[in-house]
Amino acid sequence: MYYPDEVIQEVRERTDIVSLVSGYVSLQKKGSNYFGCCPFHNEKTPSFSVNTKEQFFYCFGCHKGGNAVTFFMEMENLTFPEALKELADRAGVTLPQAELSEQEKRRIEERTRLYDLNKEAARYFYYQLTRTDQGARAREYLKDRGVSEEYMRRFGLGYAGIGRNTLYNYLSSKGYKTEEMEKARLITVRNGKIYDYFFNRLMFPIFNSAGQAIAFGGRVMGSGEPKYLNSPETEVFNKRRNLYAMQFAKKSRRKEALMVEGYMDVLSLHQAGFDNAVASLGTALTQEQALLIKRFYNDIVLIYDSDRAGTQAARRGIPILEQAGLRVRVLRVPDAKDPDEYLKKHSPEDFQALIDNAMNPIDFEMLVLREEHKGGSAEDKVETVKGMAQRLAEIDNDLERQIHIQDTAEKLGVSAEALRKEVEEIRRTTGILDRRPASDNAAQGREEKITARTQLLSILIQDQSLVPIVRKYIEPADLKPPGASEELEVFVRVAQALYRGSEEGRTILAADLISQGADAKDQERITSLLQYPRPESKEDLEKLLSDVIRKVRLDSLEARLEALSSGESTNEDLAAMQGIIIEKRKLQNFMIHIP
Repeated sequence: MYYPDEVIQEVRERTDIVSLVSGYVSLQKKGSNYFGCCPFHNEKTPSFSVNTKEQFFYCFGCHKGGNAVTFFMEMENLTFPEALKELADRAGVTLPQAELSEQEKRRIEERTRLYDLNKEAARYFYYQLTRTDQGARAREYLKDRGVSEEYMRRFGLGYAGIGRNTLYNYLSSKGYKTEEMEKARLITVRNGKIYDYFFNRLMFPIFNSAGQAIAFGGRVMGSGEPKYLNSPETEVFNKRRNLYAMQFAKKSRRKEALMVEGYMDVLSLHQAGFDNAVASLGTALTQEQALLIKRFYNDIVLIYDSDRAGTQAARRGIPILEQAGLRVRVLRVPDAKDPDEYLKKHSPEDFQALIDNAMNPIDFEMLVLREEHKGGSAEDKVETVKGMAQRLAEIDNDLERQIHIQDTAEKLGVSAEALRKEVEEIRRTTGILDRRPASDNAAQGREEKITARTQLLSILIQDQSLVPIVRKYIEPADLKPPGASEELEVFVRVAQALYRGSEEGRTILAADLISQGADAKDQERITSLLQYPRPESKEDLEKLLSDVIRKVRLDSLEARLEALSSGESTNEDLAAMQGIIIEKRKLQNFMIHIP
């Protein structure tokens, strides 16, 4: 541990996990827990749960789980100390000086150096753009595109010259090492020679939402491929988790975010007063990016190019944004291929009018289908109706689905009842209609899959009054199956924590037990223990406990018996083997009774 257990516990207790998770996931209360779509994998049916009483999360689909600190680390790509400090600051908890391991110190130092390296590189590129003859071509390009000097400075635009190692030489003069520059992906080393990763490109520094320089995008000046080149991923740069200009957009007073395709679209929109514009980083929109937007906005307008590629990107992005809990609208820019081109012909007020009249996703899908089947024949109309029925079938909310069915039927000139039947048939035949929450599905067959040890630990975590009874028969070491890998040592640590809590007369919170995990995988294993059902009746509980204790004891006895019989046996070994055989016979009728 890098901080005392009691400090970590205080931070967790003063962090409402539901409020924390709600900043990233749209949650709905079901019973005593909250459910939403998992932020760690794509899904349509909510399988991600948050337990308010025990303060932990768990996904029945991908099986990720943990407590508030674990969740924050995953979502923000932070180390444990970084996540704990941020949560402590939010909760008003003063942390003592951290007792960092050497490994953690090295990682924090490395990340700090990467941020500093990117910042220094950005300064170098900006100087090359604004103060050198080599940067004249890039300056002229920006002038032709209507980018003012103010916004060149605001966005930190730069230029990577035609030299192949000028950035390397500059950073070396500042005391940075070759290995550090290579880790920052600012240089490449081939056949013992060092080259700058970017050259002869207009440079767009990429910042995280906290305003730290983490990477770069570069547009080639003149001919060359690729036209746009982004930094490879590093310790501080994950393109799935970041958006261009988010450091500005998060501060905007506008009510919705604008998602566009390119750097120049973002620049043009910000310069026109739309400081809520962001762009993805050369990839299709990701779930992590959608959740990042949800932290600051409830509404978003997709403004992709009107060509086929832009249309398909919008269609793929809509469900990802909706799953993140965002209200989505789509804007097709008329009389231009993108916002940048439109704003060169029209006023910001004209563009705002387009935003105000942006389409809902259903109308957008109808427009696209009509464009795909625009022949005007009966077959074209049938294909359009079928396509819309498929789209409408994906709407989970009954009321919303029925309203859209009625509206779509009127616009397509078909019977609402006929369209409703088609939609419900799709829902029935594809299994959508019969989908249950993943938590229900996970319960099916659970008894067949879980081991005796996980069953036993699950019962003890849920009802810690049973610990004194069980410990008469089971030692913590018994909870690691004989011959199992070291990964399952975490079961032993959980049992030790439960036994220790019982001795001290206190109940151990699930969030505290999760901390027994040495890493994320361990924490997921512990969290998964919390999902198994506890028998409701005393009789069923006694039977299950007796069965699993018997199984655990038999496994341990079999392992001891095998060890004793593997070589030449002494008289003492034979006596011990006889004792084990007698104990195994006694276990056949083993039954415990709960007072």
